[in-house]
Amino acid sequence: MNITQLKIGLLQSNGSKWKKVLEILRDRYIPIAYIKDENNYIAEAIEHQGEYFYRVDGVTVQAEQYEYERVITNPSLYYFSSALKLHHRIRKAKELGIGYHWPTNPAAPIDIFSLANNLEAQTRGNA
Repeated sequence: MNITQLKIGLLQSNGSKWKKVLEILRDRYIPIAYIKDENNYIAEAIEHQGEYFYRVDGVTVQAEQYEYERVITNPSLYYFSSALKLHHRIRKAKELGIGYHWPTNPAAPIDIFSLANNLEAQTRGNA
């Protein structure tokens, strides 16, 4: 099993407020609670037995190999980035309550949005 820890965050422009703050605090210890929010957090890209996964806060989703490789190379959230796709997949898995406690339980599937639509249709049909 190969696990790569990543600091996920918004794409920083040259004059951004966060970039200036981080430049000042570069060599100082900062508790993660001060810099963790919805768009800035620690994630893990995982390769296990030829399969690829992405984990945040104990929720694991399946990933394609190219998503795994790209999120390691570029862990920024912006239009069309692999990090943004995985970010939304994790968010949906949390909403559905799936993907927790991997590898004991299965990871949330790549097609989680199709799964969510099917579950919503089933609940409407049962109502």
